[in-house]
Amino acid sequence: METLLTDIVHFFQLSHGVIYVFAFIVAGFLLLSGLDDLAVDLFFWFNRIFRRKKVTRYEKLSPAILDQLKEKPVAIFIPTWQEEAVIKLMLKNASETIEYENYDVFVGVYPNDPATKAHVIAASRLAPHRIHPVLATHPGPSTKAQNLNDIYEGMVRWENMTGIRYDIVVMHDAEDLIHPLSLKTFNYFVPQYDMVQIPVYPLATAHSRLVHWTYCDEFAENHTKDLLARQMFSDFVPSAGVGTAYNRWVIEFIGTSFARNMFNKNSLTEDYDISLRLALGEARLLYLNRPFGKPIATRAYFPHTFSAAVRQKTRWLIGICLQGWRSYGWKGNFRFRITLYRDRKAVLTNIVNALAYVVLLCVLLYEFVNWALPEYGTLGPVVATGTPLWYIVLIDTGLMLWRFVHRYLSVNRIYGHLAALLSIPRLTISNVINFAAAVRAINQFFRNSRKKEQVAWEKTTHTFPTVNEPVLYN
Repeated sequence: METLLTDIVHFFQLSHGVIYVFAFIVAGFLLLSGLDDLAVDLFFWFNRIFRRKKVTRYEKLSPAILDQLKEKPVAIFIPTWQEEAVIKLMLKNASETIEYENYDVFVGVYPNDPATKAHVIAASRLAPHRIHPVLATHPGPSTKAQNLNDIYEGMVRWENMTGIRYDIVVMHDAEDLIHPLSLKTFNYFVPQYDMVQIPVYPLATAHSRLVHWTYCDEFAENHTKDLLARQMFSDFVPSAGVGTAYNRWVIEFIGTSFARNMFNKNSLTEDYDISLRLALGEARLLYLNRPFGKPIATRAYFPHTFSAAVRQKTRWLIGICLQGWRSYGWKGNFRFRITLYRDRKAVLTNIVNALAYVVLLCVLLYEFVNWALPEYGTLGPVVATGTPLWYIVLIDTGLMLWRFVHRYLSVNRIYGHLAALLSIPRLTISNVINFAAAVRAINQFFRNSRKKEQVAWEKTTHTFPTVNEPVLYN
């Protein structure tokens, strides 16, 4: 037994240098990343406090204006693949709750997805002049962008038949709860702005569904703070893929100048791609938080399982970070490039955040052995008082507490105190999911790049609120 304990101490004596180097690298990266996030937070609060009128200018508008405007023709695009479980409920809810008359819904379906097609046709019978199935010219699953391009062609065919010309194109998914006032809101701001994005907030559910709640936490912070700061800093607002309205004539021009590829079929995040192209073309992009003083937002259920969340976030990381970098490089002015950097650093940040847990565990185990077995050998501290690593760790700890406070404040704005408190321990779950997604994204991206293969639409199973579930738009 004594020999074993001596060997353990000897092992940690030999490991001291390795543990120190990894601790220094991870702590240093966390410091740089944390200061970056701190700068965003301070920028947000500076504008919120000292430029409040500019930040909240659209919150002060009277909602009565919405009913006074002539309704522009609006086309809602909904791409689908194996959405038979939700699409009919979603379309029925939308047709019954949207407070707008001059709109049509175009739903993209595949010839080899008869179940979804049947449910869309059944829903169209409820509103035959409003809901239009658009059959893709190829079997699924393709990319979501290809489906959207097919929907666009279907919309044009309908225009040619009816003489209607849609001025606004709105993006939604098959599981979305569309806010009743969202189309009136888009009608007010387009074409003054070429793209308008409203918040996306996952629906509140049982707190035992931890994976889903990690989406609630992340979207709450991103859509109540980060996007506001981003808009004021660089004017580049990314589309969330849902709750996004476009000036139809601007994106049609982009499609014509981009080899008629309006939605980039080679991108896994066609929503981010098109908003990036718009921003590079100096289009006017707007993120709206509580316009007219109302919580107008898109709500939906997000993945409830670890594997589904990893698959979805893999797609996001590939499209935004890796494909975006490869396709567009580092264009734009200094502020624009800083924004691109913050988008793309997610792959590395997700990996280092998870590595930090491993390093912390090693340091704690090292210190435990040093404390518990002093008679078998002396171990020098990894984080010695007064050393550069000591001060970096102190600053990192402060930045972590600052992050906890902002996560709490953001989640509390949307979901209340209990959810906000629980969001702190859920950060670990988020970090594990994001780490797995980052590793998978890197592997999948380089494997497909090497083989020159196009990544297909990776299915995420969706759910929609039932009649027994209360749906709150507040």
